[in-house]
Amino acid sequence: MDAPAPATRSDAGPDAPSEGAAAGERWLAPDAEVERIDLGRGSWVDVVRGLVPRAQQVHDELLVTVRWQQSRVYRYERYVDEPRMGGGQSGANRHPALVEVSDWLSDRYRVPFDAVAMARYRHAADSVGFHRDREMRWLEDTVIGVLSLGAQRSFMLRPIGERRTAHDDDMVADTGRTFDLFPAGGDLIVMGGRCQADWLHAVPKVQGGVAVGDRISAQYRWTSRKGKPDIQPGFRAPRFYSR
Repeated sequence: MDAPAPATRSDAGPDAPSEGAAAGERWLAPDAEVERIDLGRGSWVDVVRGLVPRAQQVHDELLVTVRWQQSRVYRYERYVDEPRMGGGQSGANRHPALVEVSDWLSDRYRVPFDAVAMARYRHAADSVGFHRDREMRWLEDTVIGVLSLGAQRSFMLRPIGERRTAHDDDMVADTGRTFDLFPAGGDLIVMGGRCQADWLHAVPKVQGGVAVGDRISAQYRWTSRKGKPDIQPGFRAPRFYSR
């Protein structure tokens, strides 16, 4: 999403199709159960544990076939590197497991998905702070699927408080209601309804010097474009803290 630094990629090139599964082989667990968490006021989260049993294989294949880039954002009067890598796939170039997840989401929630965005958390220091996916602008009726591949990391949710400012990480939240879904490799989290309007989510740094492996997050986004669009500055907008 902004001024990328030099990328890391494999000789096979970006978005190369997977060779890890035989033709016709299925990637999804046929009996995966969906747990609905009602967050209230039209917000909800579905959690599907173990939807992709061979998640580590998918992770390893994406690691060497996706064009990973590190973006920069303007903060504190200078550009800084984001503490994670970004990438994506679309159309026929998607990994077959990601295509199956897309089809699963479309069948269940009756909305279309084609492209998949990705974030790579390389180690304990990589993270993303509390935020909403405001780049979609229309946040009152959305479906966002987040598939975890690789290491298990925290995935925090908390409601937005009454006072709001231009940027999400400046918002006052009801921290007493913060909770962690802690997805493992192969788990799918689906945030829906008003979740992007009223809740924040984050992947925090791992504290205490604990070693953690590489994690890839594959993200599917849809908005109905209903309601009032969000017109505040997005995450990529520069922030100025002095005159």
